[in-house]
Amino acid sequence: MRRRMLLPCLILSAVLCGCGAGEKTGEVSVPQVRQANESEQAEENKTESVPEEGEPAPGLTGFEPGAFLGEEEVILMEEGEPVSVSYRRIQGIDGFTIAYDPAAFTLEAGEEELCFYASSHGPDSKTPVFVKIWGTEGASTEALADQYVADSNEECTVEEVTIGEGEYPATWISYAEGTEGDSRTCDLYIFRYNEKLYTVWMDCFVEAYEGLGSAQESILSTLRFDEG
Repeated sequence: MRRRMLLPCLILSAVLCGCGAGEKTGEVSVPQVRQANESEQAEENKTESVPEEGEPAPGLTGFEPGAFLGEEEVILMEEGEPVSVSYRRIQGIDGFTIAYDPAAFTLEAGEEELCFYASSHGPDSKTPVFVKIWGTEGASTEALADQYVADSNEECTVEEVTIGEGEYPATWISYAEGTEGDSRTCDLYIFRYNEKLYTVWMDCFVEAYEGLGSAQESILSTLRFDEG
């Protein structure tokens, strides 16, 4: 059984402007990784296809977005106590892989987009809780960040951070919107890898942020590009 360390989702640096939607609380550490056996693979649904025999090993490129690659035992800290959770690693977009808790989130995968919906506030909910990732061609990080800030029409926090297992540099934009009794926190992460820009968009109720927010961050903390 192979062991590795998941790095924290965020390492924050200097604040550039505005005021934010709340502190990050998720912690992820020391997962144990194992390959799913054939019976487990057979149970995967059509959006999380299983690699055929003879295809590249998990973690390499060549699979469709959402393809199932294996399972990982991830240790999460909940109320100061370590809890083991089974995460499912899938193929991402253009070379990255990412993992999530299938008991807590439902995956929808497209050619250029992944979306993880919280089971308690799924895609059919009036106000879903989700983590969405997509790629963008042609824009600069700065121009895209300016566009998102302008489109939000809210007072934003903008910070330079690192995300994922490889501590990839990213621009983080955070703001809250909605009424006092139904407010939401929105977090956008913009990062570049191999000349392509990616955006991660997290949306969550403020009142549920302490629990669901850390679960969303734990997904982002597992993002990994094939460095080979």
